[in-house]
Amino acid sequence: MDATPQAGLTVDEYLLWLGMTLDYTDKIAAAIPDELLDWRPEDPSGKYCFSLAEIVMHIADARLMFSTQLTGEDAADQYWATSEGPNEEGVWTFREYDGKQALLDRLKATRAVYDPWISQPYTTLLDVPDGARKAYDGFLKKLKEEGHDTAMMEKRGPASVLRVVMAVTAHEAGHRGALQTLLRQHGINVDHSEL
Repeated sequence: MDATPQAGLTVDEYLLWLGMTLDYTDKIAAAIPDELLDWRPEDPSGKYCFSLAEIVMHIADARLMFSTQLTGEDAADQYWATSEGPNEEGVWTFREYDGKQALLDRLKATRAVYDPWISQPYTTLLDVPDGARKAYDGFLKKLKEEGHDTAMMEKRGPASVLRVVMAVTAHEAGHRGALQTLLRQHGINVDHSEL
């Protein structure tokens, strides 16, 4: 049997785990009861933990942030998070959200930003879109102006489609796993057999 991938496969068909990861996250988020959206676990050491809603907001933000490495567009004004990361105390701040449906709608919208990339033939995985070159050039310039060492970034070059979809799914799988574990502690288990 020939092990060569069949012509005509899309990125999403070739990397089945990509769609499965994103879809399972959305399914888990939909299972969060309204009364648990703002619940957050307590760390015995006193460190800050995301609430369940904040995990979902962070995932949606990351989907959008990683996509900007392909588009070259600035989307920071669309993020739930109000800063690039935690403050000095390790606390993240997020904009207000208008219920669970707003969270689910944002997940759906941020998943859709990948449609142009993952509906392409799988042979485009190593392509570097023009937007990726634009994003790379802008970020490299900013880092140089701030006096950072850019040697490794320059060695890696601008992001390929593969690098971005790997990054978004690896990041998301970790946060989704935390969300799933926290829900299981509340007796909520989300079936993944239909993915």
